[in-house]
Amino acid sequence: MSSRQLTNLFSGAVQDGILSQGSSSMLTGSLGPVVIAGAAGMAAEDIPSSDVTLITVVIDKSSSIGYSGLENAVRSGQQMLVDAFAASREVDDILMALWTFNDKQKVVHSYLPVSDARKLDRRNYRTSGATALYDTWCDALAANVAYAQKLRDSGTPCRSVVVIITDGEDVCSKRRSSDCAKLSRDLLASEQFVLAFVGVGREADFRAVARGMGLPEGSILVRKKITPSAMRQVFQMVSQSAIRASQGLIQPGPNAGFFQP
Repeated sequence: MSSRQLTNLFSGAVQDGILSQGSSSMLTGSLGPVVIAGAAGMAAEDIPSSDVTLITVVIDKSSSIGYSGLENAVRSGQQMLVDAFAASREVDDILMALWTFNDKQKVVHSYLPVSDARKLDRRNYRTSGATALYDTWCDALAANVAYAQKLRDSGTPCRSVVVIITDGEDVCSKRRSSDCAKLSRDLLASEQFVLAFVGVGREADFRAVARGMGLPEGSILVRKKITPSAMRQVFQMVSQSAIRASQGLIQPGPNAGFFQP
């Protein structure tokens, strides 16, 4: 997928009421290889399901994760999450993308069937660097919007779930929290998206950070006292809620309660 194709997909999303023109211009002005890589995925004609859920999991790998002794717990938690998706009845309806980030973003893989999803290990997940939270959020949403629009244009309806997990507030993004908030609110208003935020540890007031990024209250999870066991439980909660969303039990939109029973 090229930058021109992405721009055309964003224009289509504006026409379909997914994006505002302002958000589209913001995304188009910051396109880079990570968004192009993230917007790739399984060809529409190869998708067997007629009811697709795109699940994007975005995981912090900044140095503070390692300092807190949580690196192995993140790996094992993400592995449990993939296993939970694979064991669900909705496994054939899910396409999953996996991102990691510190001061830079990495697309571990774009939208693939759960059976092809990669699990984090010592080779692809090692902590270092700072936290570009706002840039990562906007880039991950941009990639999801583009791929989802491509599916819709081909006649494949889909819903989107995007979850970010972090232990630190932003320290090095070019974008601002207000950019995140505008984009988040656009996507939630379209009622095609469920957006969720997980903040772990005591480095920041994560509820305030998430609200500043436009996340609805019921889709914010904060765990101040975080241990390896608690970190794995976070991934368990994310997988359970994402599966419920794929079942249609969590309706997309600004009132979505991703972490509410």
